[in-house]
Amino acid sequence: MARSARVQSAAVGILIGLGCVALVLRQVDLKQSWTALGRLNGAFLLVPIAVFFLNLPLRAWRWQLIFPPSSRPQIWQCLTVLGIGNMANFLLPGRAGDVARCVLLGRTNSINDSSRTLATLAVEKVLDGLALVAMVLFSIWALQPPPWLLNLLRVAILIFGAALALLVLLRYKTSVLIGFVRKLFRAAHLSSLEEKLDGLLTSFSDGLSAVTSAGQMLTLLFITAAIWVTEAGTIWGLAAALGLSIALKSAIVATAVLGLGLMIPAAPGGLGTYELFGTEAFKLAGIVASSGLAVTVVIHAWVFVANIAAGIFLLAVKGMSLTQLRDQLVEEPAVDPVTQHTA
Repeated sequence: MARSARVQSAAVGILIGLGCVALVLRQVDLKQSWTALGRLNGAFLLVPIAVFFLNLPLRAWRWQLIFPPSSRPQIWQCLTVLGIGNMANFLLPGRAGDVARCVLLGRTNSINDSSRTLATLAVEKVLDGLALVAMVLFSIWALQPPPWLLNLLRVAILIFGAALALLVLLRYKTSVLIGFVRKLFRAAHLSSLEEKLDGLLTSFSDGLSAVTSAGQMLTLLFITAAIWVTEAGTIWGLAAALGLSIALKSAIVATAVLGLGLMIPAAPGGLGTYELFGTEAFKLAGIVASSGLAVTVVIHAWVFVANIAAGIFLLAVKGMSLTQLRDQLVEEPAVDPVTQHTA
């Protein structure tokens, strides 16, 4: 069933990606895009290289701080697993890299242990989502966004707002939620699954326990802001490499649109959706669609190559191969009998 779900997810993503490619091709002149690519200035590529070596450690540091102090991994562990997970997200459908992060960082091969790590990823995604929403709100003030971007913003607010509310509920009302879920399971005659679910929800709640103070939250928000500023720096540098001068505020808006666009299920690596939303983002900055597609292709290629190269290197450091990583992801983790009964 899991393999069938992955195949279906990949098929849906590929179809969506092809649809996005078709939408892009309807509004661009490929000859002009190719001409724009020919103006690539290699010297400006030093900017995204420098930014990448700053962005990845920032993300690893933030992830480390989200863990409870009692189970907080070392920064090098977070950096290694994060790099490998990012690589897997580009190569595999269904955000498989996030699954890889839960599996590779777990101290035991148990579902409950992975559930704790999954909670930290949930906090991470909500922080990034709130940052993207704030950046799009900035675009409303700085530019004149089209109606489709406002609709995307509404969807993002709904998704990330609901996710934030659910995390708060899981953190502070775990017992209430467990009781509600137990009633649902009993009504569905699935009482045998109650204990397992209790353990999973409790472990997930434990993974949220580090974010308990205003100071901790402010630190995470500050690091998140720095992360997305560096992302905007990457876009600014790669646009400059093609001789396209864009303001920093336009780079910020483009970063937000690309980030929100990636919420849509897509082919591995975001092929298609990345190009569509990137082209539309640069149109907001006053760049014609053909040039916008050119710079989006350069950005996508850079992000892909940088993350794959970093992931392969960190996988080698960890002493694993791509085949071993794939095999480890398809293994069914065993339920930890100790944490299973701690609810």
